[in-house]
Amino acid sequence: MHILLDEENRWLLRRVAKAVAVLVALPITLQAQATKPDSTRPDSARALAPVIVTRERAVSATGAAAAVVIAVPQLRSSPAPLLDQALREAPFVLVRQNARGEMEISIRGSDSRQASVMYNGVPVSLGWDHRVDPSLIPLTGNDNLTIVRGLGSLLGGPNTLGGTVEITQGQQPVGRRVWAGLGLDQTQARVLSVGGGWGIARDGGGMWSLSAGASNRARDGFVVPGGTRDTTAIDDLRTNSDLHHTDAFASLRWAGPSGRRMALTLSGFRAERGVAPEEHIRSPRLWRYPYSNRAMAAFSASTGSVRTPFGYGSLELGAGINGGRLKIETFSNRSFSTVTASEEGEETTVTGRLLATHSLGAATWRGSYTTASVGYTETLPPVASVQYRQVLWSAASEVEVPLGSRTTLAGGVVFDKSRTPETGGRALQEPFDNGGWRLGVSHQLRTGVRLHANGTTRSRFPALRELYSGALNRFLPNPDLKPETLVGFESGATINGALGASARGTLQVIGFVHEMDDAIVRITLPAPDRRFKRVNRDRIESAGLELLGGLSFGPSARAVTLSADALIQNIEIVDESLVSQVSRRPENNPERRGTLELGIPLGRGIRGAAIARHTGVQYCLNPDTTRELELKGATRQDYSIERSFGLRGSRLFGSIRALLALDNAGDVAIYDQCGLPQPGRTLRVMFSLR
Repeated sequence: MHILLDEENRWLLRRVAKAVAVLVALPITLQAQATKPDSTRPDSARALAPVIVTRERAVSATGAAAAVVIAVPQLRSSPAPLLDQALREAPFVLVRQNARGEMEISIRGSDSRQASVMYNGVPVSLGWDHRVDPSLIPLTGNDNLTIVRGLGSLLGGPNTLGGTVEITQGQQPVGRRVWAGLGLDQTQARVLSVGGGWGIARDGGGMWSLSAGASNRARDGFVVPGGTRDTTAIDDLRTNSDLHHTDAFASLRWAGPSGRRMALTLSGFRAERGVAPEEHIRSPRLWRYPYSNRAMAAFSASTGSVRTPFGYGSLELGAGINGGRLKIETFSNRSFSTVTASEEGEETTVTGRLLATHSLGAATWRGSYTTASVGYTETLPPVASVQYRQVLWSAASEVEVPLGSRTTLAGGVVFDKSRTPETGGRALQEPFDNGGWRLGVSHQLRTGVRLHANGTTRSRFPALRELYSGALNRFLPNPDLKPETLVGFESGATINGALGASARGTLQVIGFVHEMDDAIVRITLPAPDRRFKRVNRDRIESAGLELLGGLSFGPSARAVTLSADALIQNIEIVDESLVSQVSRRPENNPERRGTLELGIPLGRGIRGAAIARHTGVQYCLNPDTTRELELKGATRQDYSIERSFGLRGSRLFGSIRALLALDNAGDVAIYDQCGLPQPGRTLRVMFSLR
């Protein structure tokens, strides 16, 4: 196990102490549960109660936008998954590794900086780079993962336009709830997780509860897939693909009558990892992260539903802190023994949010004000450290109006603003502000059948890293970048219902059209410079169809389940810098993806699952040759068997779940991007106690 240096331990302790003193942001809860509608709560009237057709996913529509709910404890990838592992099991979300060793998220052809990620109320995607690396975000102690494609609400704060991923804890524990998990594979990689939750006291008509947990993950590397080359692989493990990651969290919550509640959550992680080099170019990044640490906190409070002279309303107030520290080292060759340069960064993002909800007769009004201050210290030895700061805020208002008993109209406006008061001595960027709007309608055609449609427009402001980072002299900074602006439309239908005495099904069909103006793209400067530079140049147009369905036959314990999802999209990138406006294919974004999963009972309480995951053709530009490369489509097969056992007489655990899985059974090479394949054939075993 890797132990933190004293300096790093002190840094994390300082972060936690600082976090406790800061009120923390309130989550935007997108519940997809069958509850009685409450006109003072923002989502209860909008969410269609889902039917879970496999144990880990459910579909719904929220705010006239498509949503999928993932049950984290039922995922097969790990007993304590990181966010990227969970998202790879989710439909319609593209997760891929980039050349920096980070994982990126793309929804409907969006850039990774256009997707918002909320971790127990903290917007972890606001920061130095305005995106999150999901391969570092732990899901320890979290039960629900809600994915909204498109823009389900304008209330989520600035720079939210390409989908939302919301990570939340589940129900407040009553009594004692303890869990533990262990995962191993044939490369001796391991995952260990422990935690629990307790109802500790009653006060003021409410209940206090405490939850805490920790996880540790370690691997020496992942398996090189068949048909690929890695000239410096050792024991068939991908060069420099090791990871050591430890995380912990603690949460104190109080829940009272009429929806009154308070919650304080502290969490953090420490990671050391390598960056697998790209195999298709002459000079790939030869990087390592000796440390990548983060500490977060969230405190939220709500008045619950209260009577006012004008009806019923609620007020929720919060603030948040999200601090991170990392170091990058670059090496002279693939032995990773001689450091040639380094970069250090320390980031602190403080957020605040006020959300008000009030009834307007049969209608509901919601308003929010969100502010975020991003501070970053960059150190490139031997040069002295420089400071950057960006301030963003957003004010939004939405109204939801029922039109009869089955139809709901939702609309809203938003105003966003950004400024950069500290720029590390480089040129100042002019402040930006932009307005946006959203209009949606949903109609319950009959029980279990809901139609929806929406249109929206909103802008995203460039991140500090896009404006000013040189990335160890691989980029030329460009403080003249302008905001990107998205115009998007979607419509679809969600169907949940019974198909007989013991069969149930779900079907969701969504069509979408997106247009992104002034898209920020990376170009290569001409010789002799040859550095990269980010510019506003392109218009990205995407249109597609999303299909998601599932069937369940028989009693839940012995049900045969079949689920499938398919994404068919067309993405066109138009170069607006040219008179002829030449279009080209998107990089690293396959236009065809899909999954088919069969779950069957095998007797004696054992269940088997067979999954086929298809990734279509994708393209990339080789910076050495400036030519477009085509990566052929491929399909991988995953197989697993599992059984859950009841534990009689145990005071800590009620059951144990055992799973044996063979990932990528055909050892197929599927690429996240050119030169960066996903892991090869891997045999895993995991145990979960709950």
